[in-house]
Amino acid sequence: MKNYAKMERENIREAMMSVQTEKGVSNTKKEFAFTSSSIILQVSRGILVGIIVGAIVGSFRFLIEKGFHIVQYFYQQMHDSMIWLTFILLFYACVIWISAKLTLSEKNIKGSGIPQVEAELKGLMSLSWWSVLWKKYILGILAIASGLMLGREGPSIQLGAVGGKGIAKWLKSSPVEERSLIASGAAAGLAAAFNAPIAGLLFVIEEVYHHFSRFFWVSTLAASLVANFVSLLIFGLTPVLDMPDNIPLMTLDQYWIYLLMGVFLGLSGFLYEKAVLNVGRVYDWVGQTIHLDRAYYPILAFILIIPVGIFLPQILGGGNQVVLSLTEQNFSFQILLAYFLIRFVWSMISYGSGLPGGIFLPILALGSLLGALVGVICVNLGLVSQEQFPIFVILGMSGYFGAISKAPLTAMILVTEMVGDIRNLMPLGLVTLVAYIIMDLLKGAPVYEAMLEKMLPEEATDEGEVTLIEIPVSDKIAGKQVHELSLPHNVLITTQVHNGKSQTVNGSTRMYLGDMIHLVIPKSEIGKVKDLLL
Repeated sequence: MKNYAKMERENIREAMMSVQTEKGVSNTKKEFAFTSSSIILQVSRGILVGIIVGAIVGSFRFLIEKGFHIVQYFYQQMHDSMIWLTFILLFYACVIWISAKLTLSEKNIKGSGIPQVEAELKGLMSLSWWSVLWKKYILGILAIASGLMLGREGPSIQLGAVGGKGIAKWLKSSPVEERSLIASGAAAGLAAAFNAPIAGLLFVIEEVYHHFSRFFWVSTLAASLVANFVSLLIFGLTPVLDMPDNIPLMTLDQYWIYLLMGVFLGLSGFLYEKAVLNVGRVYDWVGQTIHLDRAYYPILAFILIIPVGIFLPQILGGGNQVVLSLTEQNFSFQILLAYFLIRFVWSMISYGSGLPGGIFLPILALGSLLGALVGVICVNLGLVSQEQFPIFVILGMSGYFGAISKAPLTAMILVTEMVGDIRNLMPLGLVTLVAYIIMDLLKGAPVYEAMLEKMLPEEATDEGEVTLIEIPVSDKIAGKQVHELSLPHNVLITTQVHNGKSQTVNGSTRMYLGDMIHLVIPKSEIGKVKDLLL
């Protein structure tokens, strides 16, 4: 015990020495003040983030939709005159040139952007918020509107996160306040992109922040709700994926279909993850073979998307049109399979190019096609009626996304909010759970964490800045005393919130399940410590 006390004093001394600059002391005071700030203050910050991020992402989404409809119209007109191809080629050439210029000056605008947000919140990266914001905004609109099979939600989450960071810089916030605003912005970005505020909150908790913290959830929920309101003012109240009303529910003796469907979606999700994590290697091999610089990889994606645009313009883009068409038209099994294979391959081609664009919506589109395939088989075999077919589309989206992201709650709530029908939560839960279990048994990692892991050797930074974090006492450490924890030497547990009361921690303090502990920690150690304690 004496040894621990001595070590603890040394740790305190080291921690204090590392924050003895004027800025460090000020930040530390701010952080401790933030932990006891009123809920009104946190809500007001969330509202501010929601208004600003809602405007940014709402306009981003609006311009993408308008631009995509123009590109799609050009492709449709090619059946009458190939002169329209000239306009497409000129547009693609401009996008390639702009992409090369912007990605060379700011590499963090590539791809989805969600792994970068995770890295920022873990203290492994510090994004230049203004540079990422305007460059991702411009290039994201051009890339996603071009017809490539990219989603808007990944970029929307990153735009929201850097928007929140910009607000934090304007408010001169401490590091812990900054992370709160970044998380709020990320949730607001998803809410505005999909009109799904609760899913925005859950996504940040499940996929980005990985635990439920009172520092974050109040402001995050407020930001999501306000951003969703701003988006509804722009796009109206119609659900993003408006499905037929009064879909007949399946009887209990048909629930075995859900179990088999969950297994199928879990296996399919595992294959998707392997493909999307390795498509970069294929691009690198092709680039080396034909001596093409990485900045110009989009050339390959645009060349390959043109034939699809000419012959099948209706399946271009992120995929929301594809999802809606599945319940409006009767497709044969062969056509659905062809659509799935084309969208699977070309979504890999699109994402691997490095252009700003996500896999979120493309995953939902692929899931809906897989669900439709199962639905067609069941209808043809007489297992279900044609009126029950739309439920398979909904279940496919939730199960497939839940497996790949390993965020089942987000998947269920997201699809429910996007579809605008809460009656299918039971089937959604069953299918998504089974798909998640299959993915876990196959040792599949959450796709965004896997992307982050691949990115870290090149991107990770260690700034050494000390910050305050809050972590719940999990099953992993519940019942232990503080001196029993194996923590890095530069991590200090300061206080424990037990029964709503804050108490100072020493070596003999026992931690109880459900309590919250506050730690003073270098920002670069956040991810490691969470892995150790949660």
